[in-house]
Amino acid sequence: MKNVTTLKFWMMPNAGYDTSLNMGKEIADFEKLYPGVKVELSLIPWSQAWKKIMTAAKTKQLPDVFEIGNTWTKTMAAINALSDITAEANGEHLKDKFYASAWDTCEIRELDKVYSLPWAADVRLIFYRKDIFSKTGLTARNLDTWQSFEEACAALSGYRDNAGLVNAVGVGDLKDSGLVHEVAPWVWSAGGDFLTADGMMAGFQEREALRGIKFYFDLMHKGYAPIAGRKVPGYPVNDFFAANRYSMIIISSVAAYNIPGFFERASRPGGTLPRPEVLDKFGVAFLPAGPGGRFSFLGGYNLAISSYSEHREEAWQFIKYLTSKEFQIRQYKAASVLPTGIDALNALFHEGTDNEKVLIETYKNYGRSYKQVDAWGSIEFILVEFFGNIIDAIKNHSYSGDFLTRETNKYAEQVNYILSL
Repeated sequence: MKNVTTLKFWMMPNAGYDTSLNMGKEIADFEKLYPGVKVELSLIPWSQAWKKIMTAAKTKQLPDVFEIGNTWTKTMAAINALSDITAEANGEHLKDKFYASAWDTCEIRELDKVYSLPWAADVRLIFYRKDIFSKTGLTARNLDTWQSFEEACAALSGYRDNAGLVNAVGVGDLKDSGLVHEVAPWVWSAGGDFLTADGMMAGFQEREALRGIKFYFDLMHKGYAPIAGRKVPGYPVNDFFAANRYSMIIISSVAAYNIPGFFERASRPGGTLPRPEVLDKFGVAFLPAGPGGRFSFLGGYNLAISSYSEHREEAWQFIKYLTSKEFQIRQYKAASVLPTGIDALNALFHEGTDNEKVLIETYKNYGRSYKQVDAWGSIEFILVEFFGNIIDAIKNHSYSGDFLTRETNKYAEQVNYILSL
């Protein structure tokens, strides 16, 4: 009887589709290609993933293959959790097959080494109600700059439909890493950054970065993006796409799973085109440009092989399969996560629709991620606490300019301490 190699695989569930069912089918297809390999899938909630992976790394109990946030590569490589896959990646010229912005999250530049492969991507966008904009005399052009965006928020405030008040803009209020990703584009478009240029000290307490932080949270403080009174923290996805209680929502491009075919018009299995009323109702726009330019957070996730895996060759074949053009196309159609591969993206997006142009231009031209430092994982947790405190202050009506300055300086000191270690 032929020996069977078992690969343990940890991944985080995707919103909008049955991750276990869909990945089970993909794993079954992989096992047909490699009959001597079996894959054991475990789903790990995003809220637990960082702690679980870091704990497993310390005890050398990592699975063979695991998904990581695309901002985690350098931190996890620094603690020897990830296999160096430079030779394999270079041998197959993989760098040329992925977008540079996605590939950058896999490399440690100063070492010229590769520790993960880019699996999927997402960018922050503004989805908006075209019908409400039309009724209030607005277009997507009114969202182009910070000033015009705030003016549009003011114009939309107080709009009512038959069901009552429609809020101007929906934002997330979960206290997790996603909160940092939401704030980041505003920091960058103000001309600031979270760290200094050399990555040695905190930079978010500087004038430009602080201006971006203030602008974003002022949307909540001024009532344009109300967060008080929510029964469950999170993103008001259903309230925007289904219940019609918001005129806009700032959210990941993955939210397009609520409106199948919105970007590519070829859509889900079965090939159904989006209903005309959906295209008439919803639009998408760039995040507004600030004094420092226009940016969006380029999020997503990568695949890594444990440095402790005893099945490196099989693990390599598995992550190659999961990052292939064919898989990435299927994954987009199932869950609306953007491919990181050039061929997959080109195969999906080629009609040049207005919605498609906003998505692809944001991905290619405006997407940005964080500065690579070993301690970024710890810094991100400090920022989550910092921004979470601001949200709490807004909800309990204790937020002010002085509060923001005090909190900023306090958490900048914590980041500086981490960076000094």
